[in-house]
Amino acid sequence: MTNKINGRRYIGYSENLEYRFEANMLELQRGTFGYRHKQFIDDYQQYGQEAFISGILEVTVNDSSLMNKKADNWKNIINPEYNQ
Repeated sequence: MTNKINGRRYIGYSENLEYRFEANMLELQRGTFGYRHKQFIDDYQQYGQEAFISGILEVTVNDSSLMNKKADNWKNIINPEYNQ
């Protein structure tokens, strides 16, 4: 996800993208996304869902270990601010 206003980014992965996206939105709205993502929650609550865009960086097989590795690789390349 990318914040269109300030350019901050978040990278995650899931075996079920639709479910994960909806769950993330709900957690961001409630402020329960996780203590490590306070800036993400604050920005989401300040700017609203319309300030964010989502996309897919890579499609891979349904293997949690592989997806985690790929997500870590993308985090190293992009250095997403909300994942800090």
